Amino acid sequence: MARMIRELIFGNSLLLALFASVAVISTILIFQLAANKKLGLLGEKWFALFYIFVSPRLTLVPFNYLHFINLASTDGSNISQIPWVLYPWVILVLSGRFISFFKNQFVEALSFLVLRNPSFSVYCLLPITSTLWSLVPEITLKAGIGFTGFTLFSFYLGARYEWPELSPLLRWGYTSIGIVSVLLHPNVGKGFHGILNHKNTFGSLMVVSTALWYLHYSQSAKTQKERWIALGFMLFSFYLVRASGSGGCLVNSLMLIVVVSSLSFLSRLKFQWSFTCIVVFTVLGIISSVYIIDNLESIVVGGLGKDLTLTGRTEFWPQLIEAANQRPWFGYGLDGFFQQDKLGEQTPAYFIYTASGFNPQNAHNGGIAILLSFGYPGLVLILASLFTNLILAVRQLSRSPLSQSGIPIIYLVFIIMNNLTESFLAEMGDAWLAYVLLTVRLCIDSSKSPSSNRRIYGRDLPSPSESRLNPH
Repeated sequence: MARMIRELIFGNSLLLALFASVAVISTILIFQLAANKKLGLLGEKWFALFYIFVSPRLTLVPFNYLHFINLASTDGSNISQIPWVLYPWVILVLSGRFISFFKNQFVEALSFLVLRNPSFSVYCLLPITSTLWSLVPEITLKAGIGFTGFTLFSFYLGARYEWPELSPLLRWGYTSIGIVSVLLHPNVGKGFHGILNHKNTFGSLMVVSTALWYLHYSQSAKTQKERWIALGFMLFSFYLVRASGSGGCLVNSLMLIVVVSSLSFLSRLKFQWSFTCIVVFTVLGIISSVYIIDNLESIVVGGLGKDLTLTGRTEFWPQLIEAANQRPWFGYGLDGFFQQDKLGEQTPAYFIYTASGFNPQNAHNGGIAILLSFGYPGLVLILASLFTNLILAVRQLSRSPLSQSGIPIIYLVFIIMNNLTESFLAEMGDAWLAYVLLTVRLCIDSSKSPSSNRRIYGRDLPSPSESRLNPH
């Protein structure tokens, strides 16, 4: 398909000229429309929804070519360079919104991020700088540029919009993926992955969708109709979790439902007790996941549905850690380790096998993946960032409405548990987008007093000092 599209557009000079003319005229028209304040805001929100929709790296044409991950491609094709055109074009047509952001919000939002979560700020520099020590510097440089661009746009959305605006965008972005998946692949069965490349990726996305819709149903739906809609999409998302056939995703979904159900209770506790409860719950969730992995045949096969992707992880994890210990200070650089196809015996990944002969192409663990890319300093930075975010998120439970303060809790608990068996936090995808959003929002929201948070989320008029961080 990609080859056909490339040959059709770039192999015909007349068609290419026509396409360019239409693009220029459309750009001028959209630019003029976006100059209107209301239309500019609407256009920006549609871009935010689109960005969330494509963030999990869809397999659906043409959306699969619009993700920043294409910048890391080494095939040399023109179509893989579309992000170099698309995102500068978005900046151009929404230049009024971007200029306003950089004038009124950027410096303050960035300062809050650096001061409140410095480990995250330093960690975001590693994808590019790891080019200096990567085994494949050219690949790492391309991947680092893509990762940085993806992070910058995620930072913009997190700083630009507060949770009342982000929450529906996230819910509908995830749900749209589920709806399109079912429409295009109506024969939903075991191992269903829809328009994503793997059932675990699809199942994980639907886990978060289930939790977010349940949070909306229990905390913020104002009318009976809205509650029924929220309940319907919650059940739809949970059905797709089950259809993915991932036992781990099913366990994570049930645990997040318990977390959301406990938010009211946790918000009434003192900080020390609510923090302890969430940590203990997360630890119990991790222990449960480990128990399921170690007893896969007796538990998962009989009760949750066999998930073969879990098999063998505990065999190659020690080998990956041993390989990481060969370069403990810097790691192998972003995308620098699993390059068996390009480097062969020159990368330690070439020699890592399970007893069944499986040679992994990724770490299947967020911590190990970061350790391989950036060494122990990178792992310490992301763990410190997670711990900081958890503290800030628990504090927000008593400072903001649960319909908003519950979102970071959902994501943090899910990210910690999910990255035990997946490496999504170390990749350019929906997990990293969500992590950037919650980190930026927690740093900004925690800088405000509890009373100002209540005024803003309650839609009262903000004070002049607060209005700088309110895009509306």
